[in-house]
Parts: sequence; C-alpha cells; structure tokens
Amino acid sequence: MAGIRIINLVKKFGEVTAVDHINLDIKDGEFMTLLGPSGCGKTTTLRMIAGLEVPTDGEIYIGDKLVSSPSKGIFIPPEQRNIGMVFQNYAVWPHMTVFDNVAYPLKIRKLPKDEIEKKVMRVLEMVRLKGFENRYPHQLSGGQQQRVALARALVMEPEVMLLDEPLSNLDAKLREEMRFEIKDLQRKIGITIVYVTHDQAEAMAMSDRIAVMEKGRIHQIGSPWEIYKRPADAFVAGFIGLANFLKFDKAKIEENHAEVTLFGGKVKITCAPPLKKKGELILVVRPSEIDILKNPEPNTVEGIVKRATFLGDIVDYLVQVEGQEIRVQSKPTEIFNTGSKVYLKINHATLVNL
Repeated sequence: MAGIRIINLVKKFGEVTAVDHINLDIKDGEFMTLLGPSGCGKTTTLRMIAGLEVPTDGEIYIGDKLVSSPSKGIFIPPEQRNIGMVFQNYAVWPHMTVFDNVAYPLKIRKLPKDEIEKKVMRVLEMVRLKGFENRYPHQLSGGQQQRVALARALVMEPEVMLLDEPLSNLDAKLREEMRFEIKDLQRKIGITIVYVTHDQAEAMAMSDRIAVMEKGRIHQIGSPWEIYKRPADAFVAGFIGLANFLKFDKAKIEENHAEVTLFGGKVKITCAPPLKKKGELILVVRPSEIDILKNPEPNTVEGIVKRATFLGDIVDYLVQVEGQEIRVQSKPTEIFNTGSKVYLKINHATLVNL
C-alpha cells in the first residue's frame, strides 16, 4: 500500500484555474475524502492523481515515487501508477458475467487461467459476491453492480483506490448500506482510498479525514469531528451540516477560549477561539445545540416561532429573535406552534472567519 503526497498542485483549463496550488498529505491506509460543491476541483484533483489529467504545475507522489511533475518533465501514465479507480457510473460490461467483468484486467495482462480464477474468486468473496460469478449485470441490483466495479478495481491489487462519486446513482437506502460496506472493506484490506463526493453525510460517515474544497482551493483538512465542531471558516461551517450564523456584540478572544456577548448582552457564552486569528468573525451555532424553552431562564433570549416542522424524531423550528432568524432542532417532548413565544439557550457555539 502507499500514501499520496500532493505539492502545490495546479490545473488550468485555458483562463480557468480548476485547482489552485493545493497541498495534501494522505497517509498510507487512510480514507481521505475530497468534499465540496460541483465545480470545486475535487474530481479534477482525483483525475490528476490517477494520471487522467496532466497538471499545469506541482508534484504528485504515490508512495515514494514521483508520478507527475511538469517542471521536471515527469508524467507516469495511469497504467503504471498501480491504482484502482471506480467511477460514478458502474462501467460494467453488460455482455459479460460478473466473473468475466472482474477478470478482464487480469486477462489483459495475460495471467495464467488458474491464477486469474483464484484472484477473482478471492475478491468476489471480499465484496460479498461469491455465488454471483455466473450472473450478468442485468440480473444484479445497483449496489451489486457497484460491488462488481469495486471488485474489478481491487483484483489488480492496487496500492491506492480512487473513488469518484461511486454511490450517487444508488437510492438513499442502498447508498447508506454501501457507505458502510466500502468502509468495512477498506479497514479489512488496509488500502489507501481517496474518495470524491459532494455529500456531506457520506464524507462524515466514511472518512478518516476530509479536505473541504471550494473554487479550486482547500479550506480545511481534518477529521469529521474537527470539520464539524471546529470549522475553519464560514464556508466550511455552512457546507458541513446545518448552521446558524449570528452577529454578536463583542468577543474577547484568549489563547484557549473566547467570551462572546450577543443580543444586547442578554446572552453570554464561552466557546473555542477561531482557528484563524485575523479577519472578520461570525458566530456559528448548530440547530441541535440550542434548547428551546417555554419559560425564561438565565442566559436565554426571547423569540417567536415562525415555523415548526415535525420530522419524526425531531422538530425543526425557525425562530425570530431580534431581527435574526434562527434554526433550532429539538426532540418532540414539547411542540411549540407557529406564533408561540419561546426562549432560546445556546449550549455550544464556534467563532469562525467570514
């Protein structure tokens, strides 16, 4: 297996800079997700790692091997990079059985027949498709077809697996099941995976670390917990989960904490300091980190319910508070109707840069 190192990577398409001097160090055996909206450069980055796009500048290492460096005149073609790749569409051949689909890259390399059979059956067992080897793609579910694509990539015993939105064509339930299957498989074989998605829940559920991208740049790299609880800026906070962005009166920032006053002094909270020390700040509060109360308590602020949506295990509220609209998500122990006077208590918040 191998890690990946990306140094000052740039990709331009004419006057458009798709990837803008990004740096990324992916550890051997790590599950790294490139997360961001459409057009942020994540797929272009993946394609440069794969060798399907030639960088404009920068360097890419797979393990200790420099596979791409325009300044040094180095470009190793995809077939020599020892990678496996799974795309958004399954790309399984409809006229071939499961066995033949998975065996195809081994046949291209002209491996002995008995070795091909041994490798294919081992990887089919790994992706839970043993017993399906004689079926054709039209006889499989979407999830099973995606597992065929995974098996075909794994049968080459690559050092790195690159997955580009592999679950986006599946329905919601199957997508959730496949998240856990891919993660379990990665743990079992210890392979390095670089995964591209715009789905924040997918990234949070599967990743060891996440690189959040926008406009060709990386805003933050961290574990799912770090990205969610300590976002580096307003873009990351807004892209990962629901977030309220609240104006505040003043903030006293110390080395290890910050004291923030808002709503004219009615509410005072202590929170973590911003990760970046300079620039304009805003307070981020997750809807789940606010209590909605019938009666006032110390350190609460009054508001009016503008909308209440029952979602089964939670009620999603929109509350008007002194000119600001605040989302609150609460367990339905007591439901407040539209127009009700309520009091909000903020339990956790984060200061971030705009």
